[in-house]
Amino acid sequence: MKQVSKTLITLKKPVVLFIAASAMAVLAGCGDAKTTIIEKHSIPVDGDGHNHGGSEHEDELMGRLLVVNSTTIEAQIFDLEDNERITTIPLDALPSAVHASGGYRFAALIDRNADKVGFVDGGLWQEPHGDHFDVFATIPMLSNFTLTGSRPTHYDTHEGSVAVFFDGNANAGNNASVQVFDDEVVAEANMAAMVSFNLPMHGVAKPRGEHLLATIRREDTESTSTNFNLPDQLGVYHLHNGEYKLEQTLDVACPDLHGAAQNETVAVFGCGDGVLLASESNDDTYRAQKLLNPDAMLEGARIGSLWGHHESDKFIGLASNDSASQFFIIDPEEGEIELIDWQPMPNAKPVARDFTFEAEQFVILDNQGYLTLIEQHQENGHTHWEYGARLAITTADVNLMPEGMKFSMTLAQNGHTVYIADPIAQHIVVVDLGLLEVNAEIELDYAPTMITWLGIVDEHDH
Repeated sequence: MKQVSKTLITLKKPVVLFIAASAMAVLAGCGDAKTTIIEKHSIPVDGDGHNHGGSEHEDELMGRLLVVNSTTIEAQIFDLEDNERITTIPLDALPSAVHASGGYRFAALIDRNADKVGFVDGGLWQEPHGDHFDVFATIPMLSNFTLTGSRPTHYDTHEGSVAVFFDGNANAGNNASVQVFDDEVVAEANMAAMVSFNLPMHGVAKPRGEHLLATIRREDTESTSTNFNLPDQLGVYHLHNGEYKLEQTLDVACPDLHGAAQNETVAVFGCGDGVLLASESNDDTYRAQKLLNPDAMLEGARIGSLWGHHESDKFIGLASNDSASQFFIIDPEEGEIELIDWQPMPNAKPVARDFTFEAEQFVILDNQGYLTLIEQHQENGHTHWEYGARLAITTADVNLMPEGMKFSMTLAQNGHTVYIADPIAQHIVVVDLGLLEVNAEIELDYAPTMITWLGIVDEHDH
């Protein structure tokens, strides 16, 4: 296997330097700032084209953590190898949400009020080079790339691509739209692929290669939704010359559509009366089926949030009313929706949740300061999900939570680690899911608002 020695290049002014297109894009906006590029050790590529990790340099790839400070309106980035701060980046405004990009190199800063999505380059990525990947590390910086559109809200990733749904604004006469991009688009400041609608709507879009599954809001007189801001149908769009064109409208209605998730074969959408499953046929068309709400669902509740994972053939949905929250496992193959007994603590309401790294578990962080694991078990040839274990991530009085704040979490994409932001104690708690214990803390001098993991994904499992 070819090995690349570790190289340090320090630049005081931008120069023409052939490393890679994305590295050059980083340099292009540097001005006279000092920029350091470190070409780290190469990682072997197996015959399937995947980075199988497990090298002696694995500690260098633990990733980075972006933490938002809402008091000073800035982002701090930490190196997770030693949990030390790398740099602080001033932001134009406090984002309404922060997400990782499809390749986890960039953090997307959703600014719904300013009608834009900004980006921070986390400064850690890899590029294929023959029989290995070259790993690059730079000082994180604010990207010059920005998406603009009316009220960006839902943010969905799949196989490296991201679809941002812009809701539009009826009062301003702005219609909804979708923009689809990947890390290369951000790094090289290229145009995102687009689809535009003829009405505003609180919708969602799921990128699937050359296709895009996106919501359709019909005129009020035709809609089956009770909330006319919400769509009630799904369309299948196909990419042509950078723009998506509607090719198919699914014939199953989904009133008050809200919430969506997908895996390798199926996309699932939350409806007022159940969930809609959309799966691809052999002829590149999609077929839809509806699973109705189960009898176990709370009165006045519906599944409005969903989670999927490429390693799991099942989905998890959340249904809530004013008194309680329920989680359901959705099995497209069996056509079933089954209640999960997550055994919540008194007064517990989930504030963050997601599948773990390899989808072996589902983690729920609640407002009482507990991390709950939902795990799989086999029974009579079927896979069921049930309560597994619980960890207290704070000893503080949760009533001392600063106004308008909450616990938040992000999961590493190269191992079984969860990072939890605690605004009360003003630190980040690092949880080892394998041992289900806190193994480190990152102390801060402010209450963290939002966090996201950035870095190089373990491609063997993705």
